[in-house]
Amino acid sequence: MEKKKQVIEQYEYQYTTPNKTVVKECLPAIQAPVQIGKYKGKITGGALLSIFGAWKLLGILDILSYAGPIIIIIMLLVYGAILGLGITLFSKGKQYVGRAERYHRYMKLLERKKFATIEELASSVAKNSKTVIRDLEYMIEQKWFFEGRLDEKKSHFLLTDKVYEDYQNAEKSRMLREQEEKEKERLESDPIQKELSLVLTEGKEYINKIRKLNDEILGEDISDQLDKMEEIIASIFDVVKRKPAKRGELRKLMQYYLPMTIKVVTAYRDFENEKVPSEQLEEGKQEIKVTLDKVIQAFIALREKLFQEDILDVSTDLDVLEAMMSQEGLLKEEKIWKK
Repeated sequence: MEKKKQVIEQYEYQYTTPNKTVVKECLPAIQAPVQIGKYKGKITGGALLSIFGAWKLLGILDILSYAGPIIIIIMLLVYGAILGLGITLFSKGKQYVGRAERYHRYMKLLERKKFATIEELASSVAKNSKTVIRDLEYMIEQKWFFEGRLDEKKSHFLLTDKVYEDYQNAEKSRMLREQEEKEKERLESDPIQKELSLVLTEGKEYINKIRKLNDEILGEDISDQLDKMEEIIASIFDVVKRKPAKRGELRKLMQYYLPMTIKVVTAYRDFENEKVPSEQLEEGKQEIKVTLDKVIQAFIALREKLFQEDILDVSTDLDVLEAMMSQEGLLKEEKIWKK
């Protein structure tokens, strides 16, 4: 026998996109609560059993004077169980029917925009947020919402996977904007950091220009030169990023050396792209290669200069450490640090 396919109730959604287009779509992501009649029956049956059990338990008071203790205990257990069963059936039925009714109220709100805040849903059913969250978690477990889910903070409910994905992307964009705003405020309140940010941004632009020119140039020799130059320049800016006080030492690098380097490399690219080769062009290209070797050496010297103060500081610290250990008699004639 063929298994019966599960019938999923489809809801038609109509909404207007940001460009004013009206969209209609049916989402097989929702299944309305079923067997409500069965649970209403549990409410009725539970109420009757509860009344019967309570009535019988009260009746025990009339026979306490002459009934034996064993009979009393048996009656308490039997009618107590009936009362407990009745209360359980009544509670479960009431809870299920109540959630089913709230489900349809939630859907009236969700049909319009396919997502809602927990506060909006709570307001729609006159319940607190904790009750709504418990409702939604139960409804997801029962497959009333096939794709519905709560966000990480349990502050929003999203009806479909697509809506959840859009919500996550929007949250990431919002957090990125907030970080950018905080960074902007921090920079505006700290002139040093603001200046450092401008230097690093400009330095990154120069590195990108060198990389782009490198991709456009075919010659392997100059490509190796540009790779090395890019590495050295990046390391220079890394030093300044760690030690903002050294940013002033990059003034000539930013104002003269890097712009001229870009200009020279651009000329090489243009010479290489000339369709009609000439002896003068080849001489110009060779001269540029020689000059770039000198530029690389100059950039290495600048990097060493930036490190020089740190090296002196370390040397001083080692001298102090050696002197202290010598005074304590912990060292022999051999020294730790040899200059």
